[in-house]
Amino acid sequence: MPRIKEKALKAELAKHGFESVAVKRELPAGRVELEANKLHPVHVEGGESIYAPIPVSLSVELDPRGRVKSIDGGTPDPAAVADATRYVKTLRDSGQLAAAGEPASGLTHQIERDAQGRQVLRRKRFSIG
Repeated sequence: MPRIKEKALKAELAKHGFESVAVKRELPAGRVELEANKLHPVHVEGGESIYAPIPVSLSVELDPRGRVKSIDGGTPDPAAVADATRYVKTLRDSGQLAAAGEPASGLTHQIERDAQGRQVLRRKRFSIG
């Protein structure tokens, strides 16, 4: 896939909540298999959902101009959603998660608001130990 088309594909998939998109393989008839992270809401006690990036597999069908015609798959597995929920809770309980608008100095993760106003989990740094 030419780089410009791959960049456009990633931008189009970002509109559907996919990020860190990697092309796995191209198939005949304009279909592409991909690995990506899907921003998916996880429910934690005390309020608004937090959107966590969860790994998914998907395939897309492209039209002759390289635009997305359809998306198959890309729905996170329920076990992966449960793992992400536990992970967010663990980050909160261990004091490694800064809330939206708070400084993340020294913390590994922060909640940020995205363009749609959603709370999104983002890694800020790694912790050794």
